[in-house]
Amino acid sequence: MQDQGPDAEISEACLMEYVELIHRWTGITVGQNRKAMLYGRLKKRMKSLGQQSFESYLQYVRNTPEEKTPFIDLVTTNETYFFRTPRIWDYLEQNFIPQWFQNHPGKTFRVLSAAASSGEEAHSLGVACQDFKERHPAFQYQISGTDISTKMVARATEGKYTGRSIETFRKQARFEKYMKPDGEYFRVITEIRSRLEFRAHNLFQKLPGEPFDLILLRNVLIYFKGPDQEKVLANLFPALKPDGLLIIGESESLTHVRSEFESIGPLLYRPKTGKAA
Repeated sequence: MQDQGPDAEISEACLMEYVELIHRWTGITVGQNRKAMLYGRLKKRMKSLGQQSFESYLQYVRNTPEEKTPFIDLVTTNETYFFRTPRIWDYLEQNFIPQWFQNHPGKTFRVLSAAASSGEEAHSLGVACQDFKERHPAFQYQISGTDISTKMVARATEGKYTGRSIETFRKQARFEKYMKPDGEYFRVITEIRSRLEFRAHNLFQKLPGEPFDLILLRNVLIYFKGPDQEKVLANLFPALKPDGLLIIGESESLTHVRSEFESIGPLLYRPKTGKAA
């Protein structure tokens, strides 16, 4: 094959091989509107490795086990910010958390932020829970965040934020109470960080361990086709307690997906075998 160089165009056949590989490894379906993004990210990685064609990099990815993680990191989208979709946070803080605390005395509130990206959502949950704990000292909570990208897991664990990701949060009066400067960044206070943990996880696999009271799976299902959405939901079902709550993204719905969850309100779902909290 003629040497193409890292600025060459990619053939449709080669692009589809990348799309198939991404789906096999992550479950994500790369739509037509995201192919330009994929092309740009592949070119950047190729250049850094000295790969001279998209075909040669594809073979490199397939044949080099240590390239799998960087490849997954570059093809996954990771954009989020604190307290995204205010109505969800209003519901959690004004309704769900207080009701859960009343109905589960002496228990620890366990939350999962699935596909947590760089951790803004999990940290928002930490702020919301700590704010409730300030008023109800007996309240205990533990928050887990998972993501398929080990790079994002590392960023979430570090928990340093600035710019757009905290722009909305900075307008809240409690920002200065729960976020402290760390150089040019901000981090949540130690009391919150001690209750946060992050780990790598592929949504195509079941979650080990004790089930959660609340799972947030927001703006994730849109990257999966119907059968893959059903597989993800089937894996999450045993990870949620019978009276737990699942929250999805504002552009998502489970209406046309077979699952063991039923709607109790916009974006809000519960296990069909359970009851509302």
